[in-house]
Amino acid sequence: MDLETKYLNDLYNSRQAKTYSDVSALFESNYLKILKLIPLLKQTAHHSIIHHDAAADLHLMVDQRFTHTGIFTLTHILDGSIHKPDIKFKVYFDVQLLEVISVCNETTLNSSHPFLAQCNDMNIQWELNLFIEKWLDYCLDKYQGKSWQML
Repeated sequence: MDLETKYLNDLYNSRQAKTYSDVSALFESNYLKILKLIPLLKQTAHHSIIHHDAAADLHLMVDQRFTHTGIFTLTHILDGSIHKPDIKFKVYFDVQLLEVISVCNETTLNSSHPFLAQCNDMNIQWELNLFIEKWLDYCLDKYQGKSWQML
């Protein structure tokens, strides 16, 4: 094993495996953050946008909407057709949870990681949901208080 591979292996395996409690707490935290960003999310049934003069417009696409759940995509649309980071997530309104389904149509953030096979489902969920946590923090900083408009 070369030095780089050994380093990656040691780094990856030094992380403590995430538990259901860890991931569930992140789901709950992200639910609260998305409601700060989109206060009317429970009533949202149409694609919406926040226009911003100093940053890329923020798009919310409604993929599915039911009484107690919804599947949404939050993204920027760059150069008219590039969707980044294109985070698809499911909101469970009845139990107040937000779970990431995919980022840029990937169900893992680092699908080329050499030690991905050693990663359990909780760690994968943790990675995806930690990503949206950071993205929501960014969005709250840039867009909170701005008006959503239906498309």
